[in-house]
Amino acid sequence: MSALVVVLVGLVAGVVAQRSFQLPDDAPRALNIWLLDVALPALTLHVLHGVEIPSNVAIVVAAPYLLFAVTVLIYLAAARLMRLPREVVVALLAATAVANTSFVGIPMVTAFFGEQWVPVALLADQLGSSLLLNTVVLVLVTATAGAASTPLAVARRALARPSLIALVLALALRPVGFPAWLDEALASIGATLTPLALFSVGLQLRLPAVRRWRRELALGLVVKLAVAPVVVLGCYALADALTDPDVLTDPNVRVALFETAIPPMVAGAIIANRHGLAPPLPSLLVGVGAPLSVLTLAVWSLPLHP
Repeated sequence: MSALVVVLVGLVAGVVAQRSFQLPDDAPRALNIWLLDVALPALTLHVLHGVEIPSNVAIVVAAPYLLFAVTVLIYLAAARLMRLPREVVVALLAATAVANTSFVGIPMVTAFFGEQWVPVALLADQLGSSLLLNTVVLVLVTATAGAASTPLAVARRALARPSLIALVLALALRPVGFPAWLDEALASIGATLTPLALFSVGLQLRLPAVRRWRRELALGLVVKLAVAPVVVLGCYALADALTDPDVLTDPNVRVALFETAIPPMVAGAIIANRHGLAPPLPSLLVGVGAPLSVLTLAVWSLPLHP
C-alpha cells in the first residue's frame, strides 16, 4: 500500500508543479537524465548484484519482445484502417511498443506484487525493453525523421547505456561482495527512482492537447494497456497448453506478463519528441497512460499475482 501511495503522490505532485509554476517545457528532460543515467543504474547494481537468476530467464525476457512484435502488427493493421501517417505510427510505436518498465514498472511491481519481485522487472527491462528501445525503436524513429543512424552508431549508443553497463557489472561482480557503505549508497540513490519517475510523468501531462489527438491517443492506450498484453498472455497460455503446463504457474513469468501491461515508455516518447514525430502525442500517451494504468494494472494484478 505504501508503494502505491508513493506512485499517486508522485503523479499528483508532478501535475500540480506543472500547473502552479513557470517550469520550462524541457524540465522533465533534466529529471530523466538523473533517472536513466544515475538512479536506474544504481538500483540495478544494488538489486541484481545478489539476485538469483531464474532458470527460465529466456521465457521471462521473451515477454517484452513478444509485446513489441504484437504491437507492431496491430499498428500496421490500424494504420490501413485509420489511414494514419507514417510519423504517427512510428510515434505510437516509440511510446507504446515497449513498456515503461523502469519508470513506472518498478513502482507498480512493488505496489501490487512486492519489492521482492523488482529483480524480475529489472531483468525484463534491461534485457528486453531497454535493448529494444535503443536499437529497433531508435532506428525506426531516426529513419522516419530523416536523421542519419548507422548500425555502428546504434550499437555504440545501446552498449554505452549506463543501465546496461550496470547490469553487466552487477552480474560479473556477483562473486565479489560489495562493502556495506557502497551497497547502502546504491540503495539510497536507487530509491529516488520511484518518486522522481512519477513526478516526471506528472510534469508531462498536457490535457488541452487531448482533443486534437483523441483518436490516436485512444488507439495507443487501448493497445498498450489492454489489447497487446492480452494477446501476449494468450500466446503464453497457448505455449503452456502445448508444451510446458507449468509456464503460467511460474511467478517470474507472471510478473513478466504483468510488465507487458505497464503504461507507455517515457524514454520512447522523449526520442519521438526529440525527432519531431507527431508532437505532443508521445508525451500525451505517457502523461495520460501512467495515471490511467493505476486502475488497469490493479485489474491485471488479480489474475497474475504470484
